[in-house]
Amino acid sequence: MRFSEIETLLAARLGFDVHTIGAQAVEPVLRWSMDEAGCSDPTAYARMLVPESDVWNRLVDRVVVPETWFFRDIAPFKAVASLATASTRSGSDHVLRILSCPCSSGEEPYSLVMALIEAGARPESFVVDAVDVSRRALGTAQAAVFRARSFREASVPQRDLYFERPQADGLWRLKRFVAGPVRFQQGNLIAPDFLHDQEPYDVVFCRNLLIYLHTEARLLAIAALRRLVAHDGVLVVGHAEAGFALEHGFRPVGPASAFAFSRSRPQSPPKAAAKRRNQKIAASVTPPPNFLPNLVPVEAATGAATQRELTEPSHLVMARRLGDTGHLHEALRMCTEYLQQVPDSAEGHFLFGVLQDALGRSEVAVDCFRKALYLDPLHYEALLYMALKREALGDDSGAALFRERARRAQKSE
Repeated sequence: MRFSEIETLLAARLGFDVHTIGAQAVEPVLRWSMDEAGCSDPTAYARMLVPESDVWNRLVDRVVVPETWFFRDIAPFKAVASLATASTRSGSDHVLRILSCPCSSGEEPYSLVMALIEAGARPESFVVDAVDVSRRALGTAQAAVFRARSFREASVPQRDLYFERPQADGLWRLKRFVAGPVRFQQGNLIAPDFLHDQEPYDVVFCRNLLIYLHTEARLLAIAALRRLVAHDGVLVVGHAEAGFALEHGFRPVGPASAFAFSRSRPQSPPKAAAKRRNQKIAASVTPPPNFLPNLVPVEAATGAATQRELTEPSHLVMARRLGDTGHLHEALRMCTEYLQQVPDSAEGHFLFGVLQDALGRSEVAVDCFRKALYLDPLHYEALLYMALKREALGDDSGAALFRERARRAQKSE
């Protein structure tokens, strides 16, 4: 069964790139949505997907990636708290404006509120706008009731202060003084009128969205982010998206682990180097079946076919996907297995470094980026990451050298 018409609509309206997740992961979602609509023909179902219709909204709810939890990657929240503290100390009466997009089921915007309160910010001194394309996610967020799976890795500080303790249902209910500063609304970042009536924000959280967009949609998203980040504001992205920010005129600020950027002069879009490298990895092959849910794990698989799968570029695609959804240790395991089979893979060492960096192992990450550059001196993303690392250490001249090498790498393609 072909779903090309449905995938075309997802790409046009949401900027969704099916290859970033893999057809084998997307097709079951499309089948479930068609069954729910009582339709067995993809072409007929595509005609039912009228914008803003219930059928379309239910499909969007299933397609978007809802993976989130409270204080996911603690460093960005600490960085925002420091910004609020600095504003308070300066005696400014400016209301700190923060945007969380996509906000998913609410853990991120509520974490921002808790981080600001922990830093001593008064509730009236900030506001958080939380936007998502999924109505179901927004409904969950506004209900402000969470299961235990929303609390992972970093514990919520003083959980009893911010939540009602669970009763028989085992649910944690957020207290009103935390929910109060958050304003929820539906929106699509790549839509021409996205938040067109809003002033720029002091802080914009846009984490782990760009990686799911095709090239044209990503450019629209970046343009919207440049418009929405105040001149002296901060953009926070996911660890796998730092390269995108660097390529499009943002420069790193604060600790490297926060993946925070400020606006700088606009620059022309990146040339084909990074684009072709990403396409080379993400194209044509679907994720190996050994890594799909409820199927045989890699350790139990045998035979020549499995060995071939371990050396496929799709192995790295799945490792990226796991890393982007927070499963860093599983992604590292997959990367390690891949590098055992292909030890001279520059892309493998680069991804391994990105994952190590996300875990706070900066020195290990730098070593991996150096290995990637030894194997491929023109590896554009590795050069950008090395520039980021040098800037984080205050080595502006070293960073400039890596940026110049990155520019030369672009021209050589």
